[in-house]
Amino acid sequence: MVNKVKVMLLYYTGTYNTRYITNRIKEKIDFALIESFEVDGKSQIISLDGFDYIGIGYPIYAFNVPNIFINYLKKLTFPSDSKYFIYKNSGETYSLNDASSNSIIKVLKKHNCLVQNEYHFMMPYNIHFRFPNDLVNEILLMDEKLIDILLYEVFKNISNISKYKLKHKFISDIFKIQYIGGFVNSFFYRVNEKCSKCFLCVKNCPTENIFEESGKVKFKHKCVMCMRCSMYCPCNAISIGFLNGWKVNGKYDFSKSMVNDHKVITENTKGFFKCYVKTYNYINKRYLELFGKSDIWFVLGF
Repeated sequence: MVNKVKVMLLYYTGTYNTRYITNRIKEKIDFALIESFEVDGKSQIISLDGFDYIGIGYPIYAFNVPNIFINYLKKLTFPSDSKYFIYKNSGETYSLNDASSNSIIKVLKKHNCLVQNEYHFMMPYNIHFRFPNDLVNEILLMDEKLIDILLYEVFKNISNISKYKLKHKFISDIFKIQYIGGFVNSFFYRVNEKCSKCFLCVKNCPTENIFEESGKVKFKHKCVMCMRCSMYCPCNAISIGFLNGWKVNGKYDFSKSMVNDHKVITENTKGFFKCYVKTYNYINKRYLELFGKSDIWFVLGF
């Protein structure tokens, strides 16, 4: 009997977008022994020994890896004989996001490890503005194709990593100032009279920044601005300080059948979502090259 390869998916998630992608990758892999580990503020140091492939997943925060995640990665020992790939996600696919993984690359280099593949997934915003449902459905369809591309390239050892442009690394470094943003902004967090005292925010905060005292919700200053509390509050009772005008409340429904009867993003798309045109074209072109199909997704069989 041939031993199956072992895969670890190590990831951080804020409003569960990265968890969704991780679970979809896991569900499509039937040719390997796969484990996943979700990092939060309480995570113990784990051993990565014995894994043939290690995937590192995260949401992009202001052109960077969330500081809670990169600080955790710095505490790990990475085996140099494993093969590494990165899967990241954001609400836009501008090239400014390209170098967000640079801090992870630096951590791995200290352990003589190289990242061979990297993939940027589209997921709906948890701040700024809410994505329309038909667009969410469409980008999930495209993400399914990108997962198939990831699985094929990673496990066929087809590297796609490229060097980051200096200007993108520079911009990423500048925006690391956002690491103190949660600390500053959390002084202005409030819970209003609509609060039902379900304390879901207390239970779910990944940094344990939110606590209950005398029946009231209180905030510390360990926030990483993941937006989980404000997005999933069932009463929309949380004010997130300076960013409250950009708040998105209410989870997206990822359980709907992934079939669209019309195209949301087209070659004529303008404005904010124009960046998706290039991303769609790349995914469809690469999917066609690998599988001879462009308009449907399917589970790869290895």
